[in-house]
Amino acid sequence: MQKKKLFKTLKLIAKIVLSAAILWYISSKIDVAEIGKAISRANIWWLLLALLVYSISQVAASFRLNTLFRFIPIRISQVSNLKLYWLGLFYNLFLPGGVGGDGFKVYLLNHYLKVPVKRSLGAIFADRLSGLTIIVTYLLILLHLIDLAIPYKTWMWLAIPIPLLVFFFFLKWVLPLFQRAFSTIALWSLLVQGIQMLAAVCILYGLGVADSANYDDYLFLFFISAIMASVPVTLGGIGAREFTFLMGAQYLNLQQDLAVALSLLFFLISALSAFPGIWFSVKPREILNHYHDHQKFNASS
Repeated sequence: MQKKKLFKTLKLIAKIVLSAAILWYISSKIDVAEIGKAISRANIWWLLLALLVYSISQVAASFRLNTLFRFIPIRISQVSNLKLYWLGLFYNLFLPGGVGGDGFKVYLLNHYLKVPVKRSLGAIFADRLSGLTIIVTYLLILLHLIDLAIPYKTWMWLAIPIPLLVFFFFLKWVLPLFQRAFSTIALWSLLVQGIQMLAAVCILYGLGVADSANYDDYLFLFFISAIMASVPVTLGGIGAREFTFLMGAQYLNLQQDLAVALSLLFFLISALSAFPGIWFSVKPREILNHYHDHQKFNASS
């Protein structure tokens, strides 16, 4: 137990050090003052709209997860599921070094509804994988809209359906319990990632990026950064997003200060959106208490 606790502590320290090192590297390559000016000049109304749009995407994402819960089966109201989802957002963002939001959701479902850990983990993993699948799909589409020379680019259109096919067969062979949910959660993911892309556009408008022809380039980096931030090597993705935007802006001839500003503002908006989850962290058991006595999971179902 002591070794496990020490390992978690060292892992957290490593993440903090790596995030700090990346941010230091970025600050040495770009004028931090210019980023500050870009953010300070941003139109607050566009940023508030971005916050609203992003929050809507999280509501849609909670519907996607609840769709998967129905196949376990777990019958909880969408209101309770939304509370559980928002609690997970808060834990994922503000407690990245301890029990993450996904792990805590699994604990609550197991403790109060007696849901087998394997099933709830499968639902959450399928939920995350569906989002990643659509991100890759959007990247393949945007690849044809940006000025980036890569070999066989004209043939890349044929690759667009591949992520969805891989996801379908993954569910069929690895998580067959959720195979029938494929179409529904794929559509939810298209909506979720599309809304988040709209939130990024609102931030670009807020930053005063006038050349809309470059929006495809920024959005391409936006989705690349989402993948990089999901790799658990930095503290909550801090540094990974900004590094992606910094390096990507060089290759795509974008303004680096605006690219990094977009990354920082999106992180700020996601943090503000997740912060209300602190309300449900005070008494998390009350989220599912209502179902504790009469809707326990039936292991034979």
